[in-house]
Amino acid sequence: MKNEMFQAMEIVAPRILEEAAFLFSEPLDESAIPSEAWHPVGVELRWNGPSTGVMRLWADPALLAVIAANMLGIDEDDPVSQAKGADALKESLNMIVGNCLTEAWGPGPVFLLDVPRRIEESFASADHDEGLWLSTEGKSVFLWCGA
Repeated sequence: MKNEMFQAMEIVAPRILEEAAFLFSEPLDESAIPSEAWHPVGVELRWNGPSTGVMRLWADPALLAVIAANMLGIDEDDPVSQAKGADALKESLNMIVGNCLTEAWGPGPVFLLDVPRRIEESFASADHDEGLWLSTEGKSVFLWCGA
């Protein structure tokens, strides 16, 4: 059974990617899930409050400059979009987590969010059986939420 945060993530993540980064996404077909050779960039954000947990977001490296460019209103070829890709991914996760907490728990509870950070471990070592796969701009995105 999916918990409240996972259910919220299914609703919120595509909406935030669309509204903040102008990226449309859809559930990734199971047959299109990347192999173990996939080397995404990952970020995570932890929170404490009435619920304690962590959410991780992995994205195909080719998406990072696109996310940054769209969020900053600059061209993908601009060196700034290349340099700010990981930061844009972190900010996307920050918005997703904040909105998921409100979606799951309502506007009343107060949560303390850590600063989003880059994940140094490889994706292959992650538990990616229970997560949300999305296709965005023809590239794979994976979100996972846990305690």
